[in-house]
Amino acid sequence: MANTINFIACGIVTVFLLLSIAFAGPHLLMPAVAMIVTVLVGGLCIYVANGLIISRNKIEKEWEANNPE
Repeated sequence: MANTINFIACGIVTVFLLLSIAFAGPHLLMPAVAMIVTVLVGGLCIYVANGLIISRNKIEKEWEANNPE
């Protein structure tokens, strides 16, 4: 679920920034492109972190199943 929300949020913010470039003109090009890159890199970080958390939970469940206390 987090990945779906992440992709949707990144897409919406990117579209808003592209629209700001279109409406404000080329003088906003560099800051908006920098913000788009920042949003996409942040989204990638969230995607990777979510995958790590899911993998960690799976490994913990397997460990608990194999090593009962």
